[in-house]
Amino acid sequence: MTSDDSRRITVQLWGVDDEQYADIANVIWMQMQAVGCEFTVKPDIRTDLTELDRRWDDYSQVSWEAGAKRGASQAVEAGGK
Repeated sequence: MTSDDSRRITVQLWGVDDEQYADIANVIWMQMQAVGCEFTVKPDIRTDLTELDRRWDDYSQVSWEAGAKRGASQAVEAGGK
């Protein structure tokens, strides 16, 4: 990819805490991964990269199956057992 064919979208956020910021950055990354193009997500200079990683790791604690035990809401809707 050359600089001539790159494009940029800027998202500015107001009133979000560090955890919300990490969630937003991670969901942007996940969405771009799903699209399947080359991309870069560049957090701002105040971002603690370990917080981004920690939030990413927290997502694996959500379980479709656990919904049968009244766990994650998406599992309840999916009828997890």
